[in-house]
Amino acid sequence: MRKPPSGLRDRVLAAVEIPALGIWLGALAGFAFVSAPLAFRIVAPLDVTRFAALTAQTVGALTVWGYVLGALAVVAGLLRAVTAGDRTWDFARAALIIVALGLATYEQRAIVPEMAATSDVRSPAYHALHPSSTQVYGGVVLLVFVALVAAAARRDD
Repeated sequence: MRKPPSGLRDRVLAAVEIPALGIWLGALAGFAFVSAPLAFRIVAPLDVTRFAALTAQTVGALTVWGYVLGALAVVAGLLRAVTAGDRTWDFARAALIIVALGLATYEQRAIVPEMAATSDVRSPAYHALHPSSTQVYGGVVLLVFVALVAAAARRDD
């Protein structure tokens, strides 16, 4: 049986969930489309070690922020589900965020250290790792984007 809309409580929780996902997505996109390309063009040719350290630090910080913002979004989404008549999409959003956090962790702990250990960004080893990094990072971005759209489009009626 469907419960009545949760009103103010749902709006407050949505005001936590949606910005958390939006900020996380913005940070991920800023790194992917601005910071990383600039660092690759400017820093990598001059000092590969610094480029690797900069990239590893940035991905690490993005992952930590992902944990914080993702946890906020999951908790807010699950609390929104408490009074929802149909909880399926709320649980699906939480699952998307948890998978995104898992991919972000994998990127930070498995792929980035291997890339950072490469001494030449033009080497075959680096070029073998970069597509994997791009796919995993792109997966994180896509999952967070879908969760954000689903959170914003959620209706209780």
